[in-house]
Amino acid sequence: MINFPGQREGEEVLAVIRKHTIVFIKIIVVFTLIIIVPLALFLMFWFKFYPIADHYQGGIIVEIFISLIFLYGLLFTCLRWINEEFDVFILTNERLIDITQISFFQRTVTSTPLDHITDTTGIINGFIPTILQYGDLTVQTAGSKAADIFIDHIHDPEAVGRLILDWAHKKRTTVIEKQPKS
Repeated sequence: MINFPGQREGEEVLAVIRKHTIVFIKIIVVFTLIIIVPLALFLMFWFKFYPIADHYQGGIIVEIFISLIFLYGLLFTCLRWINEEFDVFILTNERLIDITQISFFQRTVTSTPLDHITDTTGIINGFIPTILQYGDLTVQTAGSKAADIFIDHIHDPEAVGRLILDWAHKKRTTVIEKQPKS
């Protein structure tokens, strides 16, 4: 059984929705293409034309410079990874909770009752997303503070949308059944 901070008594977690694995693969590919490959090519040409034995002090400066570039790239890759990893959407039997990591020290939490959910729209756009079945989901809500909840890069957004709508419908029919008849 899954528990989370702020969970209400009697509230059950039905689904935890996280980003598709392709998001993290993209982060690794970008890091490799932007940091690793250019540094490897630079090192290869540097040491071919300027051997360490001939220019020992210059070699140390280049190694420090390359290490700093690598660490700088790794830092931004880790920050990007954290921003994507901590985006979590929790569907309970009472509400939908959207936890979005905006930056390293900034997070927003949006919660909407299931009976306020009116519609969902799943979008899969592109060749690779169609093959891998991932895309974006917009959950439309009703009420005085109506706001759409946007869930990006999730696996099978149409199925997740149907799941959310099914539970929202069950919640509305349960609320209607519990109301006293006049």
